[in-house]
Amino acid sequence: MKRSMINIDCRFFNGAKPCVWNKKHGCECCNCRWYSRYNEKILIIKLDAIGDVLRSTCIIPKIKERFPSAYITWITKPESIELLSSNSDIDEVWNYNDVGTLSRLKIQEWDYVYNLDNSHPSSAIATIAKAGQKIGFVLSEKGIITPTNDSSLKWLTMASFDRIKKENLESYQEIMYGICGFAPPICKPCLTLPDSLLTWVDNFIDGFLPDRNTPIVGINTGSGSRWPKKMLNVQRIIEVIRALLNEIPKCYILLLGGPNEIDKNSEIAKTVNSKNVFNLGCNHSLLQFSAIIKKCTVILCGDTLALHIASALDIPTVVLFGPTSSAEIYNYDGLIEKIEAEKLDCLCCYSDCNKDHNCMSLIPIDEIIGKIKKQLFFMGKLTNIG
Repeated sequence: MKRSMINIDCRFFNGAKPCVWNKKHGCECCNCRWYSRYNEKILIIKLDAIGDVLRSTCIIPKIKERFPSAYITWITKPESIELLSSNSDIDEVWNYNDVGTLSRLKIQEWDYVYNLDNSHPSSAIATIAKAGQKIGFVLSEKGIITPTNDSSLKWLTMASFDRIKKENLESYQEIMYGICGFAPPICKPCLTLPDSLLTWVDNFIDGFLPDRNTPIVGINTGSGSRWPKKMLNVQRIIEVIRALLNEIPKCYILLLGGPNEIDKNSEIAKTVNSKNVFNLGCNHSLLQFSAIIKKCTVILCGDTLALHIASALDIPTVVLFGPTSSAEIYNYDGLIEKIEAEKLDCLCCYSDCNKDHNCMSLIPIDEIIGKIKKQLFFMGKLTNIG
Protein backbone atom coordinates (compact mmCIF):
# COMPACT_ATOMS: atom_id res chain seq x y z
CA MET A 1 0.00 0.00 0.00
CA LYS A 2 1.38 3.38 -1.05
CA ARG A 3 1.77 5.78 1.86
CA SER A 4 1.15 9.52 1.54
CA MET A 5 3.79 11.87 2.85
CA ILE A 6 2.64 13.62 6.02
CA ASN A 7 3.35 17.33 6.30
CA ILE A 8 4.28 17.37 9.97
CA ASP A 9 5.33 21.02 9.67
CA CYS A 10 1.78 22.07 8.71
CA ARG A 11 -0.18 24.06 11.26
CA PHE A 12 -3.21 21.83 10.64
CA PHE A 13 -1.36 18.58 11.35
CA ASN A 14 -2.69 16.90 14.47
CA GLY A 15 -1.35 13.37 14.55
CA ALA A 16 -4.00 12.05 16.90
CA LYS A 17 -6.78 12.52 14.34
CA PRO A 18 -7.33 13.70 10.75
CA CYS A 19 -6.94 17.41 10.16
CA VAL A 20 -9.91 19.64 9.44
CA TRP A 21 -9.29 19.61 5.67
CA ASN A 22 -9.06 15.83 5.48
CA LYS A 23 -12.39 15.64 7.30
CA LYS A 24 -14.08 18.26 5.14
CA HIS A 25 -12.69 17.38 1.72
CA GLY A 26 -10.86 14.08 2.03
CA CYS A 27 -7.61 15.64 0.83
CA GLU A 28 -4.28 14.20 1.98
CA CYS A 29 -0.95 15.94 2.50
CA CYS A 30 0.41 15.09 -0.93
CA ASN A 31 -2.41 16.95 -2.70
CA CYS A 32 -3.65 19.44 -0.10
CA ARG A 33 -4.03 23.07 -1.15
CA TRP A 34 -4.45 24.17 2.48
CA TYR A 35 -0.93 23.17 3.46
CA SER A 36 0.35 25.94 5.75
CA ARG A 37 3.93 25.56 6.85
CA TYR A 38 4.88 27.24 10.11
CA ASN A 39 8.32 28.41 11.18
CA GLU A 40 8.50 29.88 14.69
CA LYS A 41 6.63 28.26 17.56
CA ILE A 42 5.36 30.82 20.05
CA LEU A 43 3.79 30.30 23.47
CA ILE A 44 1.63 32.98 25.13
CA ILE A 45 0.76 32.69 28.80
CA LYS A 46 -2.15 34.69 30.16
CA LEU A 47 -4.38 32.87 32.62
CA ASP A 48 -6.91 35.30 34.06
CA ALA A 49 -9.12 37.26 34.45
CA ILE A 50 -11.26 36.84 31.32
CA GLY A 51 -11.25 40.56 30.53
CA ASP A 52 -7.47 40.74 30.95
CA VAL A 53 -7.04 37.69 28.72
CA LEU A 54 -9.16 39.28 26.00
CA ARG A 55 -7.45 42.68 26.11
CA SER A 56 -4.07 40.93 25.96
CA THR A 57 -4.97 39.60 22.50
CA CYS A 58 -3.90 43.04 21.24
CA ILE A 59 -0.43 41.51 20.91
CA ILE A 60 -1.57 38.88 18.38
CA PRO A 61 -1.53 41.17 15.30
CA LYS A 62 1.95 42.39 16.26
CA ILE A 63 3.25 38.83 16.66
CA LYS A 64 1.81 37.89 13.26
CA GLU A 65 3.35 41.04 11.77
CA ARG A 66 6.79 40.11 13.11
CA PHE A 67 6.44 36.36 12.54
CA PRO A 68 3.92 35.87 9.68
CA SER A 69 4.19 32.08 9.66
CA ALA A 70 4.36 31.52 13.43
CA TYR A 71 2.46 28.73 15.16
CA ILE A 72 0.84 30.30 18.23
CA THR A 73 -0.24 28.43 21.35
CA TRP A 74 -1.98 30.19 24.25
CA ILE A 75 -2.28 28.77 27.76
CA THR A 76 -5.21 30.04 29.82
CA LYS A 77 -7.80 28.98 32.37
CA PRO A 78 -10.98 27.15 31.27
CA GLU A 79 -13.26 30.19 31.51
CA SER A 80 -11.31 32.07 28.79
CA ILE A 81 -10.91 29.23 26.30
CA GLU A 82 -14.14 30.01 24.40
CA LEU A 83 -13.07 33.57 23.56
CA LEU A 84 -9.59 32.53 22.40
CA SER A 85 -10.65 29.46 20.44
CA SER A 86 -12.62 31.60 17.99
CA ASN A 87 -9.43 33.44 16.97
CA SER A 88 -8.06 31.99 13.74
CA ASP A 89 -4.59 33.45 14.44
CA ILE A 90 -4.25 31.28 17.56
CA ASP A 91 -3.46 27.72 16.47
CA GLU A 92 -3.98 26.03 19.85
CA VAL A 93 -5.50 26.98 23.19
CA TRP A 94 -4.26 24.88 26.09
CA ASN A 95 -6.26 24.43 29.26
CA TYR A 96 -4.15 25.39 32.28
CA ASN A 97 -6.05 22.83 34.38
CA ASP A 98 -5.45 19.95 31.98
CA VAL A 99 -2.81 17.46 33.08
CA GLY A 100 -1.78 17.09 29.43
CA THR A 101 -0.66 20.72 29.37
CA LEU A 102 2.07 20.12 31.95
CA SER A 103 3.17 16.95 30.15
CA ARG A 104 3.59 18.75 26.83
CA LEU A 105 5.35 21.69 28.48
CA LYS A 106 8.06 19.37 29.78
CA ILE A 107 8.82 18.11 26.28
CA GLN A 108 7.93 20.69 23.66
CA GLU A 109 10.32 23.46 22.62
CA TRP A 110 9.44 27.04 21.65
CA ASP A 111 11.22 29.85 19.91
CA TYR A 112 9.56 32.52 22.05
CA VAL A 113 7.51 32.54 25.24
CA TYR A 114 5.47 35.64 26.08
CA ASN A 115 4.27 35.68 29.69
CA LEU A 116 2.32 38.88 30.35
CA ASP A 117 1.12 37.78 33.77
CA ASN A 118 3.13 38.70 36.86
CA SER A 119 1.69 35.84 38.90
CA HIS A 120 3.37 32.79 40.37
CA PRO A 121 1.48 30.18 38.28
CA SER A 122 2.09 32.01 34.99
CA SER A 123 5.74 32.72 35.80
CA ALA A 124 6.25 29.08 36.77
CA ILE A 125 4.87 27.96 33.39
CA ALA A 126 7.21 30.37 31.60
CA THR A 127 10.14 28.98 33.57
CA ILE A 128 9.24 25.36 32.83
CA ALA A 129 8.77 26.01 29.11
CA LYS A 130 11.80 25.23 26.95
CA ALA A 131 12.37 28.32 24.83
CA GLY A 132 15.06 30.24 23.00
CA GLN A 133 13.76 33.52 24.43
CA LYS A 134 11.43 34.27 27.32
CA ILE A 135 9.69 37.63 27.52
CA GLY A 136 7.77 39.07 30.46
CA PHE A 137 8.07 37.19 33.74
CA VAL A 138 9.71 34.00 34.99
CA LEU A 139 10.06 32.41 38.41
CA SER A 140 13.40 32.17 40.18
CA GLU A 141 14.57 29.04 42.00
CA LYS A 142 13.55 30.80 45.22
CA GLY A 143 10.02 31.27 43.93
CA ILE A 144 10.39 34.99 43.19
CA ILE A 145 8.59 36.55 40.21
CA THR A 146 11.38 37.94 38.04
CA PRO A 147 11.03 40.43 35.13
CA THR A 148 12.96 39.70 31.95
CA ASN A 149 13.38 43.33 30.81
CA ASP A 150 13.01 46.92 31.97
CA SER A 151 9.39 47.22 30.79
CA SER A 152 8.30 44.14 32.72
CA LEU A 153 10.15 45.49 35.77
CA LYS A 154 8.10 48.67 35.40
CA TRP A 155 4.84 46.66 35.41
CA LEU A 156 6.01 44.62 38.41
CA THR A 157 6.83 47.83 40.28
CA MET A 158 3.37 49.22 39.56
CA ALA A 159 1.85 46.02 40.93
CA SER A 160 3.93 46.34 44.10
CA PHE A 161 3.27 49.96 45.08
CA ASP A 162 -0.13 51.70 45.13
CA ARG A 163 1.45 55.14 44.73
CA ILE A 164 3.17 54.21 41.46
CA LYS A 165 0.03 52.48 40.20
CA LYS A 166 -2.00 55.65 40.79
CA GLU A 167 0.64 57.87 39.13
CA ASN A 168 0.81 55.76 35.97
CA LEU A 169 -0.44 57.44 32.78
CA GLU A 170 0.20 54.62 30.30
CA SER A 171 -2.46 52.21 29.10
CA TYR A 172 -2.22 48.47 29.73
CA GLN A 173 -1.74 47.91 26.00
CA GLU A 174 1.14 50.40 25.81
CA ILE A 175 2.83 48.73 28.77
CA MET A 176 2.38 45.25 27.31
CA TYR A 177 3.77 46.44 23.96
CA GLY A 178 6.79 47.75 25.83
CA ILE A 179 7.30 44.37 27.49
CA CYS A 180 7.01 42.54 24.16
CA GLY A 181 9.12 45.06 22.23
CA PHE A 182 6.31 46.09 19.88
CA ALA A 183 5.87 49.56 18.42
CA PRO A 184 2.59 51.51 18.00
CA PRO A 185 -0.06 51.73 16.69
CA ILE A 186 -1.96 49.88 19.39
CA CYS A 187 -4.19 47.10 18.06
CA LYS A 188 -7.64 46.33 19.40
CA PRO A 189 -8.40 43.07 21.21
CA CYS A 190 -9.07 40.19 18.82
CA LEU A 191 -12.47 38.53 18.91
CA THR A 192 -14.16 36.62 16.09
CA LEU A 193 -17.87 35.78 16.12
CA PRO A 194 -18.92 32.84 13.90
CA ASP A 195 -21.60 33.49 11.27
CA SER A 196 -23.89 31.00 13.01
CA LEU A 197 -23.73 33.09 16.16
CA LEU A 198 -24.56 36.29 14.29
CA THR A 199 -27.64 34.55 12.89
CA TRP A 200 -28.56 33.40 16.39
CA VAL A 201 -28.30 36.89 17.88
CA ASP A 202 -30.39 38.41 15.08
CA ASN A 203 -33.19 35.97 15.83
CA PHE A 204 -32.75 36.38 19.58
CA ILE A 205 -32.85 40.18 19.52
CA ASP A 206 -35.81 40.19 17.11
CA GLY A 207 -37.76 38.37 19.77
CA PHE A 208 -37.38 41.36 22.10
CA LEU A 209 -37.07 44.52 20.00
CA PRO A 210 -39.89 45.57 17.67
CA ASP A 211 -37.89 48.24 15.78
CA ARG A 212 -34.34 47.58 14.59
CA ASN A 213 -33.75 51.26 13.72
CA THR A 214 -34.12 52.42 17.33
CA PRO A 215 -30.77 53.04 19.09
CA ILE A 216 -29.84 50.37 21.62
CA VAL A 217 -28.03 51.20 24.85
CA GLY A 218 -26.63 48.11 26.53
CA ILE A 219 -25.99 48.45 30.26
CA ASN A 220 -23.68 45.83 31.70
CA THR A 221 -24.65 45.88 35.36
CA GLY A 222 -21.92 43.55 36.61
CA SER A 223 -18.61 44.38 38.23
CA GLY A 224 -16.99 41.01 38.94
CA SER A 225 -16.42 39.54 42.38
CA ARG A 226 -12.91 40.90 42.93
CA TRP A 227 -13.87 44.60 42.93
CA PRO A 228 -17.66 44.85 43.47
CA LYS A 229 -17.59 48.67 43.34
CA LYS A 230 -16.47 48.82 39.69
CA MET A 231 -20.09 49.46 38.63
CA LEU A 232 -23.03 51.44 39.99
CA ASN A 233 -25.39 49.82 42.46
CA VAL A 234 -28.99 48.92 41.65
CA GLN A 235 -30.48 52.24 42.70
CA ARG A 236 -28.01 54.32 40.71
CA ILE A 237 -28.52 52.20 37.60
CA ILE A 238 -32.27 52.73 37.94
CA GLU A 239 -31.67 56.48 38.15
CA VAL A 240 -29.51 56.35 35.00
CA ILE A 241 -32.18 54.43 33.09
CA ARG A 242 -34.97 56.81 34.08
CA ALA A 243 -32.87 59.84 33.16
CA LEU A 244 -31.89 58.26 29.84
CA LEU A 245 -35.49 57.46 28.92
CA ASN A 246 -36.45 61.01 29.84
CA GLU A 247 -33.72 62.44 27.56
CA ILE A 248 -34.09 59.89 24.74
CA PRO A 249 -37.61 58.40 24.88
CA LYS A 250 -37.03 56.53 21.62
CA CYS A 251 -34.26 54.19 22.67
CA TYR A 252 -34.06 50.61 23.86
CA ILE A 253 -32.13 49.65 26.96
CA LEU A 254 -30.76 46.12 27.30
CA LEU A 255 -29.75 44.86 30.74
CA LEU A 256 -26.64 42.72 30.35
CA GLY A 257 -24.73 40.59 32.80
CA GLY A 258 -23.59 37.16 33.88
CA PRO A 259 -24.90 34.65 36.44
CA ASN A 260 -24.01 36.98 39.33
CA GLU A 261 -26.37 39.64 37.94
CA ILE A 262 -29.55 37.53 37.69
CA ASP A 263 -31.18 39.06 40.76
CA LYS A 264 -29.74 42.51 40.12
CA ASN A 265 -31.11 42.76 36.58
CA SER A 266 -34.46 41.32 37.58
CA GLU A 267 -34.84 43.95 40.30
CA ILE A 268 -33.85 46.76 37.93
CA ALA A 269 -36.28 45.68 35.20
CA LYS A 270 -39.13 45.20 37.66
CA THR A 271 -38.57 48.59 39.33
CA VAL A 272 -38.22 50.57 36.10
CA ASN A 273 -41.16 48.74 34.51
CA SER A 274 -40.72 50.22 31.04
CA LYS A 275 -41.60 48.75 27.66
CA ASN A 276 -38.24 50.09 26.43
CA VAL A 277 -36.14 48.17 28.99
CA PHE A 278 -35.36 44.51 28.36
CA ASN A 279 -33.74 41.99 30.68
CA LEU A 280 -32.08 39.58 28.22
CA GLY A 281 -31.08 37.00 30.82
CA CYS A 282 -27.72 36.26 32.37
CA ASN A 283 -26.90 32.69 31.39
CA HIS A 284 -25.48 33.18 27.91
CA SER A 285 -22.13 31.76 26.83
CA LEU A 286 -19.26 34.23 26.46
CA LEU A 287 -19.63 34.30 22.69
CA GLN A 288 -23.40 34.75 22.92
CA PHE A 289 -22.85 37.58 25.38
CA SER A 290 -20.37 39.10 22.93
CA ALA A 291 -22.84 38.78 20.05
CA ILE A 292 -25.48 40.63 22.09
CA ILE A 293 -22.98 43.44 22.77
CA LYS A 294 -22.34 43.64 19.03
CA LYS A 295 -26.05 44.43 18.48
CA CYS A 296 -25.87 47.45 20.79
CA THR A 297 -25.33 51.00 19.54
CA VAL A 298 -23.58 52.06 22.76
CA ILE A 299 -22.49 50.20 25.89
CA LEU A 300 -22.43 51.59 29.46
CA CYS A 301 -20.30 49.58 31.86
CA GLY A 302 -17.59 49.60 34.47
CA ASP A 303 -14.00 48.52 33.96
CA THR A 304 -15.04 44.95 33.16
CA LEU A 305 -15.08 42.24 30.49
CA ALA A 306 -17.91 43.99 28.61
CA LEU A 307 -15.57 46.93 27.96
CA HIS A 308 -12.95 44.75 26.28
CA ILE A 309 -15.54 42.85 24.24
CA ALA A 310 -17.02 46.14 23.04
CA SER A 311 -13.55 47.43 22.09
CA ALA A 312 -12.84 44.26 20.11
CA LEU A 313 -16.17 44.62 18.26
CA ASP A 314 -15.89 48.40 17.62
CA ILE A 315 -18.88 49.27 19.81
CA PRO A 316 -18.74 52.79 21.33
CA THR A 317 -18.57 52.55 25.11
CA VAL A 318 -19.04 54.78 28.13
CA VAL A 319 -16.95 53.43 31.00
CA LEU A 320 -17.16 54.37 34.68
CA PHE A 321 -14.01 54.36 36.81
CA GLY A 322 -13.50 54.47 40.56
CA PRO A 323 -11.51 51.65 42.20
CA THR A 324 -9.40 50.97 39.10
CA SER A 325 -7.16 53.07 36.87
CA SER A 326 -8.74 54.90 33.94
CA ALA A 327 -5.26 55.60 32.51
CA GLU A 328 -4.72 51.88 31.88
CA ILE A 329 -7.64 51.78 29.42
CA TYR A 330 -6.68 52.73 25.87
CA ASN A 331 -9.48 54.75 24.27
CA TYR A 332 -8.95 53.79 20.58
CA ASP A 333 -9.47 57.27 19.09
CA GLY A 334 -12.63 58.07 21.03
CA LEU A 335 -14.29 54.66 20.84
CA ILE A 336 -14.23 54.75 24.64
CA GLU A 337 -15.56 57.67 26.70
CA LYS A 338 -14.25 57.61 30.25
CA ILE A 339 -15.96 59.00 33.33
CA GLU A 340 -13.84 59.14 36.46
CA ALA A 341 -15.31 59.34 39.92
CA GLU A 342 -14.74 62.42 42.04
CA LYS A 343 -11.07 62.93 42.86
CA LEU A 344 -11.01 61.31 46.27
CA ASP A 345 -7.76 60.45 48.03
CA CYS A 346 -8.70 56.77 47.87
CA LEU A 347 -9.47 56.75 44.13
CA CYS A 348 -7.84 53.91 42.19
CA CYS A 349 -7.55 51.85 45.37
CA TYR A 350 -7.97 48.46 43.68
CA SER A 351 -10.02 47.25 46.64
CA ASP A 352 -13.56 47.18 48.00
CA CYS A 353 -14.90 49.59 50.61
CA ASN A 354 -17.87 49.97 52.94
CA LYS A 355 -18.38 53.72 52.62
CA ASP A 356 -21.98 54.81 52.12
CA HIS A 357 -20.79 57.44 49.65
CA ASN A 358 -18.11 55.57 47.77
CA CYS A 359 -16.43 56.87 44.63
CA MET A 360 -18.91 55.27 42.20
CA SER A 361 -21.93 56.69 44.01
CA LEU A 362 -20.55 60.21 43.46
CA ILE A 363 -20.50 60.05 39.66
CA PRO A 364 -23.10 62.58 38.39
CA ILE A 365 -26.00 61.01 36.50
CA ASP A 366 -26.15 63.90 34.04
CA GLU A 367 -22.51 63.32 33.06
CA ILE A 368 -23.27 59.68 32.28
CA ILE A 369 -26.29 60.68 30.15
CA GLY A 370 -24.25 63.33 28.38
CA LYS A 371 -21.53 60.85 27.43
CA ILE A 372 -24.08 58.32 26.15
CA LYS A 373 -25.78 61.03 24.05
CA LYS A 374 -22.40 62.09 22.69
CA GLN A 375 -21.66 58.55 21.51
CA LEU A 376 -25.11 58.20 19.97
CA PHE A 377 -24.67 61.55 18.20
CA PHE A 378 -21.37 60.48 16.62
CA MET A 379 -23.02 57.22 15.57
CA GLY A 380 -25.66 59.27 13.75
CA LYS A 381 -28.44 58.10 16.08
CA LEU A 382 -29.12 61.57 17.54
CA THR A 383 -29.46 64.86 15.67
CA ASN A 384 -28.12 66.88 18.61
CA ILE A 385 -26.77 66.29 22.10
CA GLY A 386 -28.38 69.27 23.80
